Amino acid sequence: MPRTVVIGGVGPTTGASLARRFAEEGDQVALWARSNGFTDRLAEDLRAETAGDVGAVQVDVTDPEAVRDGVSAVNDLFGTVDVYVHNTPAPGWSGPLDSDPEELATTLDTVCYGFTLVVDELLADLREDGGTVILNTGDFARWIAREMAAQLAPEGVHVAHVFIDGRVNSESIPDEIPDEKRADPDVLAEEFLHLVEQDRDAWSFDVDFRPWGDDAFRTWR
Repeated sequence: MPRTVVIGGVGPTTGASLARRFAEEGDQVALWARSNGFTDRLAEDLRAETAGDVGAVQVDVTDPEAVRDGVSAVNDLFGTVDVYVHNTPAPGWSGPLDSDPEELATTLDTVCYGFTLVVDELLADLREDGGTVILNTGDFARWIAREMAAQLAPEGVHVAHVFIDGRVNSESIPDEIPDEKRADPDVLAEEFLHLVEQDRDAWSFDVDFRPWGDDAFRTWR
């Protein structure tokens, strides 16, 4: 039976690869983004090229009303949501010498607040049949996912925190970055699928993905 998968924050790299991989499984995939141009085109392509059913929904994950409307739209399109992947990009914060406070505020709003806002709206769906939630972000938000996992795992909901510790390959990566330091977004999407399909007797929580040639191990600093 197809799953209903919502991907929050769909762009041309990881988000698009996730959408394609789940659609190839025959799943029903909702593509969320603040604007619909790219996601409309991607949804059309995936409906034509895969066995899945794909729809684009314009959602700002930091806006409670937009999130409510987005969840309602997905429920109308596909029914109960089984999987949510929070994949929203944010600038991060590199300390007072390299970043502005506004960058931190944007990151906290988009990644932390947005993630909790969406999951709160999806709780009834996720608890109905034991769903999966994946937060794809840096170390700084891990504690939020951990608190969710502690409370929701006994309810049958798998919460995982993913950190991609390296560059995701795209056209914007500088040429001087060698191939061995680039993570293929399609390979990453395959690993996300593995997380969703894990047996509940061996659920993962903290997962770092790292291209083999990148030995920085940023999460260990």
